[in-house]
Amino acid sequence: MTQSEEPSTERLQELVDQLLDRDADAHAAAIDALAEEGDERVVPHLLEVLVIDGIANNWGRFGFPAVLRDRDPPRYLELPEVRWPGVRDALATLAEPNFDSEHAWVEWESWYSQQEIDPLAGFDEWKLRLYRSYLPPVGGLLDCEPREFDLQGIRWGNCDRSFLAALNAPSFVPGDAVETGASGDSTDWQNDAPERYLDDDHVVFGFEIEGTQYAVPRWVLFPHELLNAELDGVPVSLTYCTLCNAPILYDRRVEIDGEEQVRTFGSTGMLASGNKVMYDEETETLWDQHAGTPIGGEMLAEDPDRFLDQFAVTQTEWGDWKEQYPDTLALDIETGYGYDYSHYDGNIDFFEHYWNREEIVQPGVRREDGPLPEKASVYGITGDDPDEVWVVPIDDLRDGGVLEAAVAGRDVVALLDATDDIAVYEAPSTSVERVEGGDGVALVGADGTRWELTRNELRSDDGETRARIPGRHGLWFAFRTHYETAHILA
Repeated sequence: MTQSEEPSTERLQELVDQLLDRDADAHAAAIDALAEEGDERVVPHLLEVLVIDGIANNWGRFGFPAVLRDRDPPRYLELPEVRWPGVRDALATLAEPNFDSEHAWVEWESWYSQQEIDPLAGFDEWKLRLYRSYLPPVGGLLDCEPREFDLQGIRWGNCDRSFLAALNAPSFVPGDAVETGASGDSTDWQNDAPERYLDDDHVVFGFEIEGTQYAVPRWVLFPHELLNAELDGVPVSLTYCTLCNAPILYDRRVEIDGEEQVRTFGSTGMLASGNKVMYDEETETLWDQHAGTPIGGEMLAEDPDRFLDQFAVTQTEWGDWKEQYPDTLALDIETGYGYDYSHYDGNIDFFEHYWNREEIVQPGVRREDGPLPEKASVYGITGDDPDEVWVVPIDDLRDGGVLEAAVAGRDVVALLDATDDIAVYEAPSTSVERVEGGDGVALVGADGTRWELTRNELRSDDGETRARIPGRHGLWFAFRTHYETAHILA
């Protein structure tokens, strides 16, 4: 930097600091001056305030979860100084695009994610000050040490822990008590019959704990994004990133200095590379939802190599799940949270353009031309190193094929089971092919041995078994951005 540039840089710094004043008129004056200066280094600063301004001024359209939009927004968003008049026009002056739709703030974020614009020096501290002041529930978590994420890449996801409530300690009831097509009287189960709400075509997340199967409908979990429960004595968190389509079931138990402790997880309201950032209430450590690793705070300082254990989750339709597991329990929709969950039955709200248009990427994700489409549905398996993942494109198995591969030093087989979702097992000693008949889906080895698929293992005719290997669902971009190494198995 030359000496002649220093006064301009100092002036820019004064102006971006003015964006943090508790005064909307001061914001407007600073924005006008920044547009006149014409220096693109302030674009990252303006993007940050644009997002807060866009959501605070249109809570009824962009607040998340949508079931809370008819209530007052968080008080900190209603304050008169949470306004940055003219910020969108200033961005159009400083950069090439000129987005003017109702959701221009999202379009600006998506554009910015594809740029390489270095902000003014001190941007990280400036952003922390902005979040601590204007988004305090988010800023209080984001301001942590140590951290291994890039503050410039963290974005706010329209919500925070003050109103995006995890679904804690829900009740589960027999599946036939809540499915709409069941015969019989659900009052046989208990005096107060649960609501029948589950249709055969509803997408559910199915899993098994200690021999009991459970099903959680995706559209009920959607406004919570996370469920904490203790099932058959096992504390678990069913976490869900709505924009990665990534249901992952974690064991909440962690061992600290030889002592078992239980963590209670929640959503921070932040996104990193398109994936939600979790936190635990006990230490306020930030966690990568997809990798299950600490990324900021106490647990990262104490044990940076830690990763959460997980259980296998099946993503399928209720009819298929119930057919395979007729004794399954299902979530009681009377959760106590007072949400109109029916809002999410077939309704993805303003996320529709994201899911229905292949070219639209999640703000905060830099596009990359690669071996798979960014939104390809894949399934990943990790080993002892949480930074390395092996990925199976699910569509590759749609023709009834079987993938045989080596993953983290283990030979595995992957196939679609009777629920039409992927299952991965330790491989039999010979090559196998998938067969389907009256007895369901099975594998037959080259030596003629038949292997039956069960929830947790393959079982041969003579009693040999091969364990199931839990993995994680998601879209391809979540794997390529959240792991140092992602191998594609084909």
